[in-house]
Amino acid sequence: MWKALQHKNFARLFYAALISEIGTRIHRIALLVLVYTTTGDVLWVSLALGVQLVTTVAVAPVLSAWADGQERRRLMVLSDLGRVLLVPLIPALGMQSPVILLTLIFAIEVLRNIHEPVVLAVIPELIPESDLDAANALMLFTQRFAEVAFVGLAGVLVGLVGAAPAFWIDALSYLLSALILMRLPLFAGAVARPGGYWLRVREGIGFLVRQPAIRRTVGIRFAAAMFGSVESVLGVALAVSVLNVGSTGFGVLEAAMALGAVVGPVLVPKLTERLPRERLFLLGLLAFGLFEASIGALPIFGWTLIAYLFAGQLNMAFIIPARSILQLNTPSELRTRVFAAFGAVMNGAVLIGTLLGGALERPLGVPLVFVLAGLMVAAVAALMLARSGLSSLKTFARVLNTQVSIWHKHSFE
Repeated sequence: MWKALQHKNFARLFYAALISEIGTRIHRIALLVLVYTTTGDVLWVSLALGVQLVTTVAVAPVLSAWADGQERRRLMVLSDLGRVLLVPLIPALGMQSPVILLTLIFAIEVLRNIHEPVVLAVIPELIPESDLDAANALMLFTQRFAEVAFVGLAGVLVGLVGAAPAFWIDALSYLLSALILMRLPLFAGAVARPGGYWLRVREGIGFLVRQPAIRRTVGIRFAAAMFGSVESVLGVALAVSVLNVGSTGFGVLEAAMALGAVVGPVLVPKLTERLPRERLFLLGLLAFGLFEASIGALPIFGWTLIAYLFAGQLNMAFIIPARSILQLNTPSELRTRVFAAFGAVMNGAVLIGTLLGGALERPLGVPLVFVLAGLMVAAVAALMLARSGLSSLKTFARVLNTQVSIWHKHSFE
């Protein structure tokens, strides 16, 4: 994985992402604590999270059509600097009025949803294809490492000194990120095509459906995100009501999955050197589904802990190849739009999955929901593996038939 850092410009992108991810994790804990302690109402916590989700699902694909036409280095730097200004306003002004708070959260999420698709769009321009999986693994590593190493520290920090300093730390992280990103080369924006702005928006969303490799990847990832996300809503019920390990056990399980997600990016680039990306994507998804189903089939704490650890690793085994497939099959001028649309689709799938898991928990029980969700993920992957195997057999048969025809023709001559 670390070989990708040999490319200096990608290394700058990586270090900028790592620093800003650390600040973002601290920000998230501080925001939730600040909102709840100030209002005393969980509804406002839900509204704050809801604004973030709606921005990603509904606003990001629309903004990406504009972002794709801009010079990308400037866009990344300005989106960081914008957050440097906005984040400290949350404790300073946001808690004086719910409207101001939600407006600030919305504005910060808009900048994040401009920044992140652009980062994913420029990675293939900074690194050769042979190191693309390693680069994507490193970028995911920044997120998982920040979760494991700094979410707990963020809670301690907020508890000791209050939420306001945490927001200043987040603002500083964006400032440092912007300074590092200024050293990247320029990336020309896409040339505007005739047809107007909304045509550009539809072009990015439609590309998810038109391009065969991307259509397959997005469709499969949608199923995985929808059925795989039941853990996010039922994990605590599994720990408390089924495994009887309480909140401490739930924390240990979540830590195991997070640890697996940190280890996963280290292992996946080695696997992509031995397996085609598409096959690793499907095999990782198949194994993830089986481990998820086993959590419900064997509701024993020791096994569940092991399954969570492997699930975290296998999550990376299909996410990393999926990113590379999208990057390699999307023209540079469309990448920001495609990744923004992809993020919206995946967040929509997660929302459906969490609602579905909550609705099915009472009539079916937590273990059975885990079993069904995991089997659905595995079934989708197995079906696609079978189809790709059948397609390979047909291709082999056509090649063999062609060779036989050539041999037959030459033998008569």
